Amino acid sequence: METGTVPDNWDMGMGSAVGVLSGAASAGFLWLLGRVIRLRQEHLWLLALLPLFGLISAYLYRRFGKESEGGGSLILDEVLEFRGRMRSRLAPLVLVGTLLTHLGGGSAGREGTAVQMGASLARSLGKLPFAWLRLNNSRQRLLLMAGVSAGFGSLFGTPAAGAIFGMEVIAIGKIHYEGIIICATASMVANWVCRGLGAHPIRYMVAVPEFTGSLGLKVALFALPVAITAGVFSEFSHWLASWTKAKFANYWTLRPMVGGAAVIALFLVLREDGYLNLGLPFLDAIFNQHSATLPWAFAAKLLITCVTIGFGFKGGEVTPIFVIGALLGATLAPALHVPIPFLAAIGFITLAAAASNTPLASMVMGIELFGAAFAGPLVISCFLAYVLVGHRGIYGGHRVHTAKHGWEAEKKFQDGMNDETRAE
Repeated sequence: METGTVPDNWDMGMGSAVGVLSGAASAGFLWLLGRVIRLRQEHLWLLALLPLFGLISAYLYRRFGKESEGGGSLILDEVLEFRGRMRSRLAPLVLVGTLLTHLGGGSAGREGTAVQMGASLARSLGKLPFAWLRLNNSRQRLLLMAGVSAGFGSLFGTPAAGAIFGMEVIAIGKIHYEGIIICATASMVANWVCRGLGAHPIRYMVAVPEFTGSLGLKVALFALPVAITAGVFSEFSHWLASWTKAKFANYWTLRPMVGGAAVIALFLVLREDGYLNLGLPFLDAIFNQHSATLPWAFAAKLLITCVTIGFGFKGGEVTPIFVIGALLGATLAPALHVPIPFLAAIGFITLAAAASNTPLASMVMGIELFGAAFAGPLVISCFLAYVLVGHRGIYGGHRVHTAKHGWEAEKKFQDGMNDETRAE
Protein backbone atom coordinates (compact mmCIF):
# COMPACT_ATOMS: atom_id res chain seq x y z
CA MET A 1 0.00 0.00 0.00
CA GLU A 2 1.26 3.45 -0.82
CA THR A 3 2.78 5.36 2.02
CA GLY A 4 2.25 8.95 2.89
CA THR A 5 0.72 11.20 5.49
CA VAL A 6 -3.07 11.21 5.53
CA PRO A 7 -4.53 13.95 7.73
CA ASP A 8 -6.61 12.73 10.68
CA ASN A 9 -9.47 15.02 9.76
CA TRP A 10 -9.66 13.41 6.30
CA ASP A 11 -9.74 9.93 7.86
CA MET A 12 -12.41 10.90 10.37
CA GLY A 13 -14.50 12.82 7.86
CA MET A 14 -14.52 10.12 5.19
CA GLY A 15 -14.80 7.39 7.82
CA SER A 16 -17.90 9.09 9.19
CA ALA A 17 -19.42 9.33 5.71
CA VAL A 18 -18.75 5.65 5.06
CA GLY A 19 -20.15 4.82 8.51
CA VAL A 20 -23.43 6.66 7.91
CA LEU A 21 -23.99 4.94 4.57
CA SER A 22 -22.97 1.49 5.78
CA GLY A 23 -24.89 1.74 9.04
CA ALA A 24 -28.08 2.67 7.23
CA ALA A 25 -27.52 -0.11 4.70
CA SER A 26 -26.93 -2.69 7.46
CA ALA A 27 -30.05 -1.60 9.33
CA GLY A 28 -32.16 -1.93 6.19
CA PHE A 29 -30.59 -5.27 5.36
CA LEU A 30 -31.20 -6.69 8.85
CA TRP A 31 -34.83 -5.52 8.74
CA LEU A 32 -35.42 -7.15 5.36
CA LEU A 33 -33.53 -10.31 6.29
CA GLY A 34 -35.56 -10.79 9.47
CA ARG A 35 -38.80 -10.59 7.55
CA VAL A 36 -37.60 -12.84 4.75
CA ILE A 37 -36.52 -15.56 7.20
CA ARG A 38 -39.78 -15.24 9.14
CA LEU A 39 -41.70 -15.59 5.88
CA ARG A 40 -39.77 -18.74 5.01
CA GLN A 41 -40.40 -20.20 8.46
CA GLU A 42 -44.13 -19.55 8.16
CA HIS A 43 -44.28 -21.04 4.64
CA LEU A 44 -42.01 -24.07 4.43
CA TRP A 45 -43.05 -24.65 0.82
CA LEU A 46 -40.77 -21.74 -0.14
CA LEU A 47 -37.89 -24.19 0.31
CA ALA A 48 -39.04 -25.89 -2.89
CA LEU A 49 -38.36 -22.63 -4.75
CA LEU A 50 -34.70 -22.40 -3.69
CA PRO A 51 -33.44 -23.65 -7.09
CA LEU A 52 -35.53 -20.97 -8.82
CA PHE A 53 -34.32 -18.25 -6.45
CA GLY A 54 -30.74 -19.34 -7.07
CA LEU A 55 -31.31 -19.19 -10.82
CA ILE A 56 -32.69 -15.64 -10.56
CA SER A 57 -29.67 -14.55 -8.51
CA ALA A 58 -27.25 -16.19 -10.95
CA TYR A 59 -28.95 -14.46 -13.88
CA LEU A 60 -28.74 -11.04 -12.19
CA TYR A 61 -25.02 -11.47 -11.55
CA ARG A 62 -24.43 -12.78 -15.07
CA ARG A 63 -26.42 -9.95 -16.65
CA PHE A 64 -25.35 -7.02 -14.46
CA GLY A 65 -22.56 -8.23 -12.19
CA LYS A 66 -19.44 -8.41 -14.34
CA GLU A 67 -16.54 -8.36 -11.84
CA SER A 68 -18.98 -8.24 -8.91
CA GLU A 69 -19.13 -12.03 -8.91
CA GLY A 70 -15.74 -11.90 -7.18
CA GLY A 71 -17.42 -10.52 -4.05
CA GLY A 72 -15.12 -10.56 -1.02
CA SER A 73 -12.09 -11.68 -3.01
CA LEU A 74 -12.48 -8.67 -5.30
CA ILE A 75 -12.54 -6.35 -2.29
CA LEU A 76 -9.32 -7.83 -0.88
CA ASP A 77 -7.63 -7.56 -4.26
CA GLU A 78 -8.69 -3.93 -4.63
CA VAL A 79 -7.40 -3.00 -1.18
CA LEU A 80 -4.02 -4.55 -1.94
CA GLU A 81 -3.79 -3.28 -5.52
CA PHE A 82 -6.41 -0.70 -6.41
CA ARG A 83 -7.55 -0.84 -10.04
CA GLY A 84 -11.07 0.58 -9.79
CA ARG A 85 -12.75 -2.67 -10.78
CA MET A 86 -15.42 -2.59 -8.07
CA ARG A 87 -18.81 -1.35 -9.21
CA SER A 88 -21.46 0.44 -7.17
CA ARG A 89 -23.92 -2.20 -8.38
CA LEU A 90 -22.29 -4.75 -6.06
CA ALA A 91 -24.39 -3.49 -3.12
CA PRO A 92 -27.86 -4.07 -4.62
CA LEU A 93 -26.76 -7.30 -6.31
CA VAL A 94 -25.46 -8.93 -3.13
CA LEU A 95 -28.46 -7.64 -1.16
CA VAL A 96 -30.98 -9.17 -3.57
CA GLY A 97 -28.94 -12.36 -3.94
CA THR A 98 -28.72 -12.87 -0.17
CA LEU A 99 -32.41 -12.22 0.40
CA LEU A 100 -33.28 -14.75 -2.33
CA THR A 101 -30.96 -17.31 -0.72
CA HIS A 102 -32.64 -16.95 2.66
CA LEU A 103 -36.16 -16.77 1.22
CA GLY A 104 -35.53 -20.28 -0.12
CA GLY A 105 -33.92 -21.48 3.12
CA GLY A 106 -30.30 -21.67 1.94
CA SER A 107 -27.75 -22.12 4.74
CA ALA A 108 -25.76 -18.94 4.33
CA GLY A 109 -24.67 -15.99 6.43
CA ARG A 110 -25.06 -12.25 6.31
CA GLU A 111 -21.65 -10.74 7.04
CA GLY A 112 -20.53 -11.17 3.42
CA THR A 113 -23.48 -9.06 2.35
CA ALA A 114 -22.87 -6.30 4.91
CA VAL A 115 -19.14 -6.17 4.15
CA GLN A 116 -19.67 -6.08 0.39
CA MET A 117 -22.37 -3.41 0.70
CA GLY A 118 -20.10 -1.33 2.93
CA ALA A 119 -17.19 -1.62 0.52
CA SER A 120 -19.41 -0.90 -2.48
CA LEU A 121 -20.85 2.23 -0.85
CA ALA A 122 -17.35 3.35 0.09
CA ARG A 123 -16.29 2.87 -3.51
CA SER A 124 -19.25 4.99 -4.61
CA LEU A 125 -17.93 7.78 -2.40
CA GLY A 126 -14.56 7.31 -4.02
CA LYS A 127 -16.06 7.99 -7.44
CA LEU A 128 -17.25 11.48 -6.53
CA PRO A 129 -15.54 13.99 -8.85
CA PHE A 130 -14.58 16.52 -6.19
CA ALA A 131 -10.95 17.60 -6.09
CA TRP A 132 -11.15 18.57 -2.41
CA LEU A 133 -11.71 14.89 -1.49
CA ARG A 134 -8.10 14.21 -2.59
CA LEU A 135 -8.89 10.62 -3.54
CA ASN A 136 -5.67 9.10 -4.81
CA ASN A 137 -5.23 5.33 -5.03
CA SER A 138 -3.93 5.06 -1.47
CA ARG A 139 -7.01 6.77 -0.07
CA GLN A 140 -9.31 4.72 -2.29
CA ARG A 141 -7.88 1.66 -0.56
CA LEU A 142 -8.46 3.23 2.83
CA LEU A 143 -12.08 3.88 1.88
CA LEU A 144 -12.56 0.22 0.97
CA MET A 145 -11.03 -0.87 4.29
CA ALA A 146 -13.39 1.50 6.08
CA GLY A 147 -16.35 0.00 4.21
CA VAL A 148 -15.34 -3.49 5.33
CA SER A 149 -15.03 -2.34 8.95
CA ALA A 150 -18.31 -0.45 8.88
CA GLY A 151 -20.24 -3.35 7.39
CA PHE A 152 -18.85 -5.90 9.85
CA GLY A 153 -19.07 -3.73 12.96
CA SER A 154 -22.61 -2.49 12.32
CA LEU A 155 -24.01 -5.89 11.39
CA PHE A 156 -22.91 -7.67 14.57
CA GLY A 157 -23.01 -4.67 16.89
CA THR A 158 -19.28 -5.05 17.58
CA PRO A 159 -17.65 -1.74 16.57
CA ALA A 160 -14.23 -2.45 18.11
CA ALA A 161 -13.99 -5.83 16.37
CA GLY A 162 -15.22 -4.25 13.14
CA ALA A 163 -12.46 -1.64 13.25
CA ILE A 164 -9.81 -4.36 13.64
CA PHE A 165 -11.42 -6.71 11.13
CA GLY A 166 -11.09 -4.21 8.29
CA MET A 167 -7.35 -3.96 8.93
CA GLU A 168 -6.67 -7.62 9.74
CA VAL A 169 -8.63 -9.48 7.08
CA ILE A 170 -6.68 -8.04 4.14
CA ALA A 171 -3.64 -10.33 4.37
CA ILE A 172 -2.64 -13.21 6.64
CA GLY A 173 -0.04 -12.14 9.17
CA LYS A 174 -0.33 -8.37 8.81
CA ILE A 175 -2.57 -5.67 10.25
CA HIS A 176 -2.79 -2.58 8.04
CA TYR A 177 -2.45 0.04 10.75
CA GLU A 178 -2.54 2.88 8.24
CA GLY A 179 -6.30 2.43 8.31
CA ILE A 180 -6.71 2.58 12.08
CA ILE A 181 -8.39 6.01 12.24
CA ILE A 182 -10.68 5.67 9.24
CA CYS A 183 -11.65 2.06 10.06
CA ALA A 184 -12.36 2.83 13.72
CA THR A 185 -14.38 5.92 12.81
CA ALA A 186 -16.38 4.10 10.14
CA SER A 187 -17.15 1.13 12.39
CA MET A 188 -18.20 3.26 15.37
CA VAL A 189 -20.39 5.59 13.31
CA ALA A 190 -21.95 2.71 11.39
CA ASN A 191 -22.81 0.94 14.64
CA TRP A 192 -24.43 4.09 16.08
CA VAL A 193 -26.46 4.64 12.91
CA CYS A 194 -27.54 1.00 12.67
CA ARG A 195 -28.59 0.86 16.34
CA GLY A 196 -30.26 4.27 16.05
CA LEU A 197 -32.39 2.95 13.20
CA GLY A 198 -33.68 0.15 15.42
CA ALA A 199 -31.45 -2.79 14.47
CA HIS A 200 -30.18 -4.42 17.66
CA PRO A 201 -27.81 -7.41 17.78
CA ILE A 202 -28.63 -10.61 19.65
CA ARG A 203 -26.77 -11.07 22.92
CA TYR A 204 -26.37 -14.30 24.90
CA MET A 205 -25.62 -14.37 28.64
CA VAL A 206 -23.02 -17.05 29.35
CA ALA A 207 -21.40 -17.78 32.71
CA VAL A 208 -17.63 -18.20 32.79
CA PRO A 209 -16.00 -20.77 35.09
CA GLU A 210 -13.03 -19.71 37.21
CA PHE A 211 -10.07 -19.42 34.86
CA THR A 212 -7.59 -21.97 36.18
CA GLY A 213 -4.65 -23.75 34.59
CA SER A 214 -6.84 -26.80 34.09
CA LEU A 215 -9.46 -24.77 32.23
CA GLY A 216 -6.75 -23.14 30.11
CA LEU A 217 -5.43 -26.58 29.13
CA LYS A 218 -8.91 -27.75 28.16
CA VAL A 219 -9.46 -24.66 26.03
CA ALA A 220 -6.08 -25.27 24.36
CA LEU A 221 -7.03 -28.88 23.61
CA PHE A 222 -10.34 -27.68 22.16
CA ALA A 223 -8.45 -25.47 19.68
CA LEU A 224 -7.28 -28.56 17.77
CA PRO A 225 -10.73 -29.89 16.70
CA VAL A 226 -11.74 -26.30 16.00
CA ALA A 227 -8.77 -25.86 13.66
CA ILE A 228 -9.53 -29.16 11.93
CA THR A 229 -13.16 -28.14 11.44
CA ALA A 230 -12.12 -24.73 10.10
CA GLY A 231 -9.71 -26.37 7.66
CA VAL A 232 -12.32 -28.87 6.47
CA PHE A 233 -14.88 -26.10 5.98
CA SER A 234 -12.47 -23.90 4.04
CA GLU A 235 -11.03 -26.64 1.84
CA PHE A 236 -14.36 -28.29 1.07
CA SER A 237 -16.23 -25.06 0.32
CA HIS A 238 -13.44 -23.81 -2.01
CA TRP A 239 -13.13 -27.18 -3.74
CA LEU A 240 -16.88 -27.48 -4.23
CA ALA A 241 -17.15 -23.94 -5.60
CA SER A 242 -14.31 -24.57 -8.08
CA TRP A 243 -15.71 -27.96 -9.09
CA THR A 244 -19.24 -26.69 -9.69
CA LYS A 245 -17.98 -23.69 -11.68
CA ALA A 246 -15.97 -26.00 -13.92
CA LYS A 247 -18.65 -28.67 -14.12
CA PHE A 248 -21.39 -26.25 -15.13
CA ALA A 249 -19.22 -23.80 -17.08
CA ASN A 250 -21.27 -24.28 -20.25
CA TYR A 251 -24.57 -24.80 -18.44
CA TRP A 252 -24.59 -22.01 -15.87
CA THR A 253 -28.36 -22.32 -15.29
CA LEU A 254 -27.89 -25.83 -13.90
CA ARG A 255 -25.48 -24.85 -11.13
CA PRO A 256 -28.03 -23.09 -8.84
CA MET A 257 -30.73 -25.59 -9.81
CA VAL A 258 -28.64 -28.59 -8.78
CA GLY A 259 -27.36 -26.82 -5.67
CA GLY A 260 -30.85 -25.84 -4.57
CA ALA A 261 -32.07 -29.41 -5.09
CA ALA A 262 -29.13 -30.69 -3.01
CA VAL A 263 -30.00 -28.36 -0.11
CA ILE A 264 -33.64 -29.51 -0.26
CA ALA A 265 -32.56 -33.16 -0.23
CA LEU A 266 -30.30 -32.61 2.78
CA PHE A 267 -33.09 -30.87 4.68
CA LEU A 268 -35.52 -33.70 3.97
CA VAL A 269 -32.99 -36.04 5.61
CA LEU A 270 -32.11 -33.77 8.54
CA ARG A 271 -35.57 -32.27 9.20
CA GLU A 272 -34.43 -29.56 11.58
CA ASP A 273 -35.07 -25.84 10.94
CA GLY A 274 -31.68 -24.85 12.39
CA TYR A 275 -29.93 -26.36 9.37
CA LEU A 276 -31.56 -23.73 7.15
CA ASN A 277 -30.77 -20.01 6.93
CA LEU A 278 -28.48 -18.59 9.63
CA GLY A 279 -28.97 -21.48 12.07
CA LEU A 280 -30.01 -19.25 14.99
CA PRO A 281 -32.45 -21.82 16.47
CA PHE A 282 -29.41 -23.88 17.45
CA LEU A 283 -27.89 -20.93 19.32
CA ASP A 284 -31.15 -20.31 21.16
CA ALA A 285 -31.29 -23.97 22.18
CA ILE A 286 -27.70 -23.94 23.48
CA PHE A 287 -27.47 -20.55 25.19
CA ASN A 288 -31.05 -19.84 26.29
CA GLN A 289 -32.68 -23.25 26.72
CA HIS A 290 -29.52 -25.18 27.65
CA SER A 291 -30.89 -28.13 25.71
CA ALA A 292 -28.78 -30.93 24.25
CA THR A 293 -27.89 -31.07 20.56
CA LEU A 294 -27.11 -34.05 18.36
CA PRO A 295 -23.37 -34.88 18.42
CA TRP A 296 -23.14 -34.73 14.63
CA ALA A 297 -25.19 -31.53 14.24
CA PHE A 298 -22.08 -29.40 13.67
CA ALA A 299 -20.99 -31.65 10.76
CA ALA A 300 -24.45 -31.57 9.20
CA LYS A 301 -24.61 -27.77 9.41
CA LEU A 302 -21.12 -27.60 7.91
CA LEU A 303 -22.17 -29.82 5.00
CA ILE A 304 -25.35 -27.96 4.12
CA THR A 305 -23.57 -24.59 4.40
CA CYS A 306 -20.73 -25.70 2.12
CA VAL A 307 -23.27 -26.97 -0.42
CA THR A 308 -25.16 -23.68 -0.34
CA ILE A 309 -22.03 -21.54 -0.76
CA GLY A 310 -20.29 -24.00 -3.10
CA PHE A 311 -23.13 -23.87 -5.61
CA GLY A 312 -22.98 -20.08 -5.81
CA PHE A 313 -25.70 -18.90 -3.44
CA LYS A 314 -25.02 -15.50 -1.89
CA GLY A 315 -24.78 -14.46 1.74
CA GLY A 316 -21.54 -15.35 3.43
CA GLU A 317 -20.21 -17.95 5.82
CA VAL A 318 -19.44 -16.33 9.16
CA THR A 319 -22.83 -16.63 10.89
CA PRO A 320 -23.18 -20.34 10.01
CA ILE A 321 -19.57 -20.74 11.18
CA PHE A 322 -20.58 -19.21 14.52
CA VAL A 323 -23.31 -21.84 14.76
CA ILE A 324 -21.01 -24.70 13.70
CA GLY A 325 -18.45 -23.65 16.31
CA ALA A 326 -21.10 -23.43 19.02
CA LEU A 327 -22.43 -26.88 18.10
CA LEU A 328 -18.90 -28.30 18.15
CA GLY A 329 -18.33 -26.80 21.60
CA ALA A 330 -21.63 -28.17 22.87
CA THR A 331 -20.70 -31.61 21.55
CA LEU A 332 -17.23 -31.72 23.16
CA ALA A 333 -18.04 -29.95 26.45
CA PRO A 334 -19.09 -33.11 28.33
CA ALA A 335 -15.86 -34.89 27.32
CA LEU A 336 -13.80 -31.94 28.59
CA HIS A 337 -15.96 -31.56 31.74
CA VAL A 338 -16.79 -27.90 31.17
CA PRO A 339 -20.21 -26.20 30.98
CA ILE A 340 -21.85 -26.59 27.56
CA PRO A 341 -22.78 -22.88 27.08
CA PHE A 342 -19.21 -21.82 27.97
CA LEU A 343 -17.44 -24.08 25.47
CA ALA A 344 -20.14 -23.33 22.89
CA ALA A 345 -19.30 -19.61 23.24
CA ILE A 346 -15.59 -20.38 22.86
CA GLY A 347 -16.33 -22.46 19.74
CA PHE A 348 -18.62 -19.72 18.40
CA ILE A 349 -15.72 -17.25 18.31
CA THR A 350 -12.72 -19.53 17.81
CA LEU A 351 -13.99 -21.26 14.68
CA ALA A 352 -14.56 -17.85 13.08
CA ALA A 353 -11.04 -16.77 14.10
CA ALA A 354 -9.47 -19.82 12.47
CA ALA A 355 -11.64 -19.86 9.35
CA SER A 356 -11.31 -16.14 8.63
CA ASN A 357 -7.66 -15.80 9.79
CA THR A 358 -8.62 -12.86 12.01
CA PRO A 359 -7.74 -13.97 15.57
CA LEU A 360 -7.42 -10.47 17.03
CA ALA A 361 -10.70 -9.16 15.63
CA SER A 362 -12.46 -12.37 16.65
CA MET A 363 -11.10 -12.23 20.19
CA VAL A 364 -12.28 -8.62 20.57
CA MET A 365 -15.64 -9.61 19.10
CA GLY A 366 -15.96 -12.38 21.70
CA ILE A 367 -15.32 -9.88 24.48
CA GLU A 368 -17.91 -7.48 23.03
CA LEU A 369 -20.51 -10.23 22.68
CA PHE A 370 -19.91 -12.37 25.79
CA GLY A 371 -18.02 -10.12 28.21
CA ALA A 372 -14.49 -9.37 29.38
CA ALA A 373 -14.34 -12.58 31.44
CA PHE A 374 -13.87 -14.48 28.17
CA ALA A 375 -10.64 -12.63 27.35
CA GLY A 376 -8.28 -15.19 28.87
CA PRO A 377 -9.81 -18.32 27.30
CA LEU A 378 -10.19 -16.58 23.93
CA VAL A 379 -6.56 -15.50 23.81
CA ILE A 380 -5.57 -19.16 24.09
CA SER A 381 -8.16 -20.66 21.74
CA CYS A 382 -8.23 -18.01 18.99
CA PHE A 383 -4.50 -17.67 18.45
CA LEU A 384 -3.78 -21.38 18.83
CA ALA A 385 -6.51 -22.38 16.35
CA TYR A 386 -5.31 -19.62 14.00
CA VAL A 387 -1.83 -21.16 13.93
CA LEU A 388 -3.02 -24.78 13.74
CA VAL A 389 -5.31 -24.22 10.75
CA GLY A 390 -2.34 -23.15 8.63
CA HIS A 391 -2.95 -20.83 5.71
CA ARG A 392 -6.38 -22.20 4.90
CA GLY A 393 -9.29 -19.81 5.10
CA ILE A 394 -12.74 -18.98 3.82
CA TYR A 395 -11.62 -15.85 1.95
CA GLY A 396 -10.25 -16.85 -1.42
CA GLY A 397 -8.53 -13.50 -1.90
CA HIS A 398 -6.30 -13.92 1.15
CA ARG A 399 -2.60 -13.42 0.62
CA VAL A 400 0.04 -14.59 3.06
CA HIS A 401 2.13 -11.67 4.28
CA THR A 402 3.82 -13.42 7.20
CA ALA A 403 3.99 -17.20 7.55
CA LYS A 404 2.31 -18.55 10.70
CA HIS A 405 4.86 -21.25 11.49
CA GLY A 406 8.42 -20.51 12.55
CA TRP A 407 10.12 -22.74 10.00
CA GLU A 408 8.11 -21.20 7.18
CA ALA A 409 8.95 -17.69 8.33
CA GLU A 410 12.64 -18.62 8.61
CA LYS A 411 12.58 -20.15 5.11
CA LYS A 412 10.93 -17.02 3.72
CA PHE A 413 13.56 -14.87 5.44
CA GLN A 414 16.42 -17.01 4.12
CA ASP A 415 14.94 -16.98 0.61
CA GLY A 416 14.80 -13.21 0.80
CA MET A 417 18.40 -12.99 1.96
CA ASN A 418 19.50 -15.32 -0.85
CA ASP A 419 17.64 -13.19 -3.38
CA GLU A 420 19.43 -10.08 -2.10
CA THR A 421 22.78 -11.88 -2.25
CA ARG A 422 22.20 -12.97 -5.83
CA ALA A 423 21.14 -9.46 -6.76
CA GLU A 424 24.39 -8.07 -5.38
